[in-house]
Amino acid sequence: MSCTRPSSFIPLCDKAHGGGCRLANEGPTFVTSIGMRPVESTVIRPINPTDLDTIVDINQGALEGVGPLDYESAALLVKQSDQALVLDVAGDVAGFVITLPTGATYESSRYEWFEDRLEDYVYLDRIVVADTHRRQGVASCLYDAVEADLPVALEVYETNDVSLAFHHSRGYRQIGDLMHAGKRNLMLLKAS
Repeated sequence: MSCTRPSSFIPLCDKAHGGGCRLANEGPTFVTSIGMRPVESTVIRPINPTDLDTIVDINQGALEGVGPLDYESAALLVKQSDQALVLDVAGDVAGFVITLPTGATYESSRYEWFEDRLEDYVYLDRIVVADTHRRQGVASCLYDAVEADLPVALEVYETNDVSLAFHHSRGYRQIGDLMHAGKRNLMLLKAS
Protein backbone atom coordinates (compact mmCIF):
# COMPACT_ATOMS: atom_id res chain seq x y z
CA MET A 1 0.00 0.00 0.00
CA SER A 2 1.38 3.35 -0.95
CA CYS A 3 0.15 6.50 0.75
CA THR A 4 1.57 9.95 0.44
CA ARG A 5 0.03 12.88 2.21
CA PRO A 6 -1.37 15.37 -0.27
CA SER A 7 -0.97 19.09 0.20
CA SER A 8 -4.48 19.45 1.58
CA PHE A 9 -5.89 16.81 3.90
CA ILE A 10 -7.29 13.32 3.60
CA PRO A 11 -5.62 11.02 1.04
CA LEU A 12 -7.28 8.30 -0.99
CA CYS A 13 -5.05 5.38 -1.89
CA ASP A 14 -5.10 2.45 -4.27
CA LYS A 15 -4.15 -0.38 -1.91
CA ALA A 16 -3.77 -3.28 -4.29
CA HIS A 17 -1.51 -1.66 -6.86
CA GLY A 18 0.50 0.95 -4.99
CA GLY A 19 -1.39 3.80 -6.64
CA GLY A 20 -1.11 7.39 -5.60
CA CYS A 21 -3.41 9.30 -3.32
CA ARG A 22 -5.91 12.04 -3.97
CA LEU A 23 -8.11 14.16 -1.75
CA ALA A 24 -11.24 12.64 -0.27
CA ASN A 25 -13.18 15.79 -1.02
CA GLU A 26 -12.51 15.40 -4.77
CA GLY A 27 -15.45 13.02 -5.01
CA PRO A 28 -16.10 9.33 -4.67
CA THR A 29 -13.52 6.64 -5.23
CA PHE A 30 -14.49 4.10 -7.85
CA VAL A 31 -13.41 0.47 -7.91
CA THR A 32 -11.76 -0.40 -11.20
CA SER A 33 -10.03 -3.51 -12.43
CA ILE A 34 -6.53 -4.14 -13.67
CA GLY A 35 -5.86 -7.40 -15.44
CA MET A 36 -9.24 -8.85 -14.34
CA ARG A 37 -8.30 -8.29 -10.69
CA PRO A 38 -10.37 -5.73 -8.75
CA VAL A 39 -8.61 -2.74 -7.25
CA GLU A 40 -9.81 -2.00 -3.73
CA SER A 41 -10.58 1.62 -2.97
CA THR A 42 -8.86 2.78 0.16
CA VAL A 43 -9.59 6.07 1.88
CA ILE A 44 -8.36 7.72 5.04
CA ARG A 45 -11.31 9.59 6.49
CA PRO A 46 -12.45 11.04 9.81
CA ILE A 47 -13.97 8.62 12.30
CA ASN A 48 -17.74 8.93 12.36
CA PRO A 49 -20.18 7.73 15.05
CA THR A 50 -21.08 4.59 13.09
CA ASP A 51 -17.41 3.51 13.28
CA LEU A 52 -17.24 3.46 17.09
CA ASP A 53 -18.40 -0.13 17.66
CA THR A 54 -15.90 -1.39 15.08
CA ILE A 55 -13.10 0.72 16.55
CA VAL A 56 -13.79 -0.66 20.03
CA ASP A 57 -13.76 -4.23 18.66
CA ILE A 58 -10.47 -3.66 16.81
CA ASN A 59 -8.96 -2.05 19.91
CA GLN A 60 -10.06 -4.86 22.23
CA GLY A 61 -8.44 -7.37 19.89
CA ALA A 62 -5.07 -5.66 20.34
CA LEU A 63 -4.79 -5.29 24.12
CA GLU A 64 -1.22 -6.59 24.12
CA GLY A 65 -0.16 -3.20 22.71
CA VAL A 66 -2.88 -0.71 23.70
CA GLY A 67 -5.10 0.01 26.67
CA PRO A 68 -8.74 -1.08 26.81
CA LEU A 69 -11.44 1.08 25.26
CA ASP A 70 -15.22 0.99 25.59
CA TYR A 71 -17.82 2.81 23.49
CA GLU A 72 -18.16 5.82 25.81
CA SER A 73 -14.39 6.23 26.17
CA ALA A 74 -13.93 5.97 22.41
CA ALA A 75 -16.59 8.63 21.78
CA LEU A 76 -14.96 10.98 24.31
CA LEU A 77 -11.48 10.36 22.91
CA VAL A 78 -12.66 11.13 19.37
CA LYS A 79 -14.44 14.28 20.59
CA GLN A 80 -11.30 15.71 22.21
CA SER A 81 -8.90 14.49 19.52
CA ASP A 82 -6.73 16.51 17.20
CA GLN A 83 -7.08 13.83 14.54
CA ALA A 84 -9.30 10.74 14.61
CA LEU A 85 -9.00 8.83 11.36
CA VAL A 86 -9.85 5.41 9.96
CA LEU A 87 -8.37 3.66 6.97
CA ASP A 88 -11.41 2.38 5.09
CA VAL A 89 -10.78 -0.45 2.63
CA ALA A 90 -13.84 -0.89 0.42
CA GLY A 91 -16.16 -0.08 3.33
CA ASP A 92 -14.24 -2.11 5.93
CA VAL A 93 -12.39 -0.29 8.74
CA ALA A 94 -8.85 -1.67 8.47
CA GLY A 95 -7.40 0.44 11.26
CA PHE A 96 -7.62 3.74 13.09
CA VAL A 97 -5.46 6.42 14.67
CA ILE A 98 -6.32 8.99 17.33
CA THR A 99 -4.07 11.92 18.25
CA LEU A 100 -4.54 14.56 20.92
CA PRO A 101 -3.39 18.18 20.82
CA THR A 102 -1.29 19.88 23.46
CA GLY A 103 -3.31 21.19 26.36
CA ALA A 104 -6.05 18.57 26.13
CA THR A 105 -7.97 17.52 29.23
CA TYR A 106 -6.86 13.91 29.20
CA GLU A 107 -6.12 11.85 32.27
CA SER A 108 -3.10 9.81 31.27
CA SER A 109 0.27 9.72 32.99
CA ARG A 110 1.89 9.12 29.59
CA TYR A 111 0.21 12.15 28.02
CA GLU A 112 1.09 14.25 31.08
CA TRP A 113 4.73 13.10 30.79
CA PHE A 114 4.92 14.61 27.30
CA GLU A 115 2.95 17.72 28.34
CA ASP A 116 5.58 18.43 31.01
CA ARG A 117 8.41 18.25 28.46
CA LEU A 118 7.19 19.32 25.01
CA GLU A 119 5.37 22.30 23.52
CA ASP A 120 4.34 21.94 19.88
CA TYR A 121 3.48 18.30 19.21
CA VAL A 122 0.59 15.88 18.87
CA TYR A 123 0.22 12.90 21.15
CA LEU A 124 -0.56 9.68 19.34
CA ASP A 125 -2.85 8.01 21.84
CA ARG A 126 -3.45 4.88 19.82
CA ILE A 127 -3.13 3.39 16.39
CA VAL A 128 -4.63 -0.05 15.90
CA VAL A 129 -4.85 -2.26 12.81
CA ALA A 130 -7.49 -4.98 12.49
CA ASP A 131 -6.08 -8.52 12.55
CA THR A 132 -7.29 -9.17 9.01
CA HIS A 133 -5.37 -6.15 7.67
CA ARG A 134 -2.01 -6.49 9.42
CA ARG A 135 1.21 -6.46 7.39
CA GLN A 136 -0.53 -4.69 4.49
CA GLY A 137 0.73 -1.13 5.02
CA VAL A 138 -2.29 0.10 6.99
CA ALA A 139 -0.23 1.46 9.89
CA SER A 140 2.17 3.20 7.50
CA CYS A 141 -0.72 4.94 5.73
CA LEU A 142 -2.20 6.10 9.03
CA TYR A 143 1.18 7.35 10.26
CA ASP A 144 1.74 9.20 6.98
CA ALA A 145 -1.54 11.02 7.60
CA VAL A 146 -0.58 12.29 11.07
CA GLU A 147 3.19 12.87 10.89
CA ALA A 148 3.43 15.76 8.43
CA ASP A 149 2.59 18.89 10.41
CA LEU A 150 3.90 18.59 13.98
CA PRO A 151 6.24 16.34 15.91
CA VAL A 152 4.46 13.17 17.03
CA ALA A 153 4.94 11.81 20.56
CA LEU A 154 3.93 8.33 21.66
CA GLU A 155 4.89 5.52 23.98
CA VAL A 156 5.58 1.87 23.31
CA TYR A 157 5.81 -0.94 25.84
CA GLU A 158 9.45 -1.93 26.24
CA THR A 159 8.51 -5.55 25.47
CA ASN A 160 6.78 -4.73 22.16
CA ASP A 161 9.72 -5.46 19.85
CA VAL A 162 7.66 -5.35 16.64
CA SER A 163 6.30 -1.89 17.44
CA LEU A 164 9.72 -0.60 18.50
CA ALA A 165 11.32 -1.78 15.25
CA PHE A 166 8.50 -0.21 13.23
CA HIS A 167 8.82 3.14 15.02
CA HIS A 168 12.60 3.21 14.75
CA SER A 169 12.30 2.53 11.00
CA ARG A 170 10.03 5.60 10.74
CA GLY A 171 12.55 7.86 12.51
CA TYR A 172 11.18 7.89 16.06
CA ARG A 173 13.75 8.23 18.82
CA GLN A 174 13.48 7.52 22.52
CA ILE A 175 13.46 10.63 24.71
CA GLY A 176 12.71 8.96 28.05
CA ASP A 177 10.85 6.19 29.81
CA LEU A 178 8.00 5.88 32.29
CA MET A 179 6.69 3.05 34.44
CA HIS A 180 2.93 2.68 34.03
CA ALA A 181 0.70 -0.16 35.25
CA GLY A 182 3.76 -2.26 36.00
CA LYS A 183 5.17 -1.89 32.49
CA ARG A 184 8.09 0.19 31.30
CA ASN A 185 6.95 2.54 28.53
CA LEU A 186 9.54 3.95 26.15
CA MET A 187 8.66 7.54 25.29
CA LEU A 188 9.27 8.22 21.59
CA LEU A 189 9.26 11.37 19.46
CA LYS A 190 9.48 12.00 15.73
CA ALA A 191 10.17 15.51 14.51
CA SER A 192 8.00 16.82 11.67
